[in-house]
Amino acid sequence: MALKKLLEHERLDVVIAILIAFVSLTTALAAWRTSIVGSSAADASRQGIIDAIKQGASENQSWRKLYEEAGYATSFAIESAAADAMEASGDATYRATAKNLRQYLLPSLQLLSDELGTNEKYLKSDGTFDLEKRFADLQAASPDIQALDPASSFDLAGKYSSEQRWLTMGTVLLAISLFWLGMAEILAGRARVVNLSIGLGVYILGVLFLLGVEAFAIIGRGGVL
Repeated sequence: MALKKLLEHERLDVVIAILIAFVSLTTALAAWRTSIVGSSAADASRQGIIDAIKQGASENQSWRKLYEEAGYATSFAIESAAADAMEASGDATYRATAKNLRQYLLPSLQLLSDELGTNEKYLKSDGTFDLEKRFADLQAASPDIQALDPASSFDLAGKYSSEQRWLTMGTVLLAISLFWLGMAEILAGRARVVNLSIGLGVYILGVLFLLGVEAFAIIGRGGVL
């Protein structure tokens, strides 16, 4: 009878040792997956920042180009009106000045104002320039930049970060199960069975929790790991 109890005790020791090793492996895998998800969150956030910077730089460049054209177009309109007035004055000196303006200054200003100052589609009925339309066309000239979606990257980063937090909670559950299994290994009798049962229960709960988190997270990302 004593030998039977000893054998049962030794077998339970082996079972507990195997369980501890298996739970430790599962905990390590959960910690690894948590780390991978955290890295994915950082990558998505970094991509969002890069895309946002690219779009911001593109917009700044478009506005700079627009106002540069607008400045030259305005100067061209003013100088052209001045040339018209001087030509209509009848004064020979003014006419000579107007001729020089049309020959040297106005062509350069018109060239520099291209396309805002040369394309009629940007001229409103009241004689002012349609800056919004020109800006839209400048932006449309960079379709790759406009196709970037930093908000989507930030949203993906948020989903990964949320999953990471839940996975961390699941990993903690596995670590708690290791504590109870460790207690079962050093105790005896009824206390050993109780601690073993608690350890197994917490472990199963942790595994189910982690699987549920992964399933919901992957579905929420449209199947993306």
